[in-house]
Amino acid sequence: MQKVDAIILCPTDTKGIAPAIERANAANIPVFTADIAAGGGKVVSHVASDNSAGGRIAAEYIIKAINGEGVVGIIGQPEVQSVVDRETGFKDEIAKNPKITVVPTINGGGVRDRALKAADDLIQGNPNLKAIFCINDETALGALSSAEARGKNDLIIVGYDAAPEAVHAIKRGSALKADVAQQPLDIGTKTIEAVAKHFRGETVEAQVSVPVKIVDAETAK
Repeated sequence: MQKVDAIILCPTDTKGIAPAIERANAANIPVFTADIAAGGGKVVSHVASDNSAGGRIAAEYIIKAINGEGVVGIIGQPEVQSVVDRETGFKDEIAKNPKITVVPTINGGGVRDRALKAADDLIQGNPNLKAIFCINDETALGALSSAEARGKNDLIIVGYDAAPEAVHAIKRGSALKADVAQQPLDIGTKTIEAVAKHFRGETVEAQVSVPVKIVDAETAK
């Protein structure tokens, strides 16, 4: 392993990154993770959005939009821990509303083409489907393509990340009605701050949460 003073990771595979972190641990190189947590090895600090809270505020938006009743789908990505946290927060909030039914999650892989197919399956399999929660914006945009192709303009889609293309879709009044916005600049800044604290010998929090917020047609103006 090349000698460096510290490693910052944003792992796309929560479990798969573990052996690399363990090698860094063996070489006494401190490891920090940003945005996505690792599933193994020792990490000094993990800095990320409060993904559970993000899932909850997405659920709150949908609950209000469908008047607290109806069928809701989720297009997820179980390989990524941050996504699992979003889904868990979403389900926990929805569970407070007994008139809402959540159908089994479909894995969209976090990419647009698979999410489009997942949305097709959700819409075909659930004629009364009112809303879909998508774990990132590639997923949301794939679901939007499916909804538009099928003329499902009354479907409510909520995404995650507030990427420019998704925000544009929200502004134009599409089925993509809202998005959970992360604060990537804050995540990056707080990660570097954690590294600096570590080298100064200061106490570093093992978990640093960065707030999220909802973006809809009103707030996206």
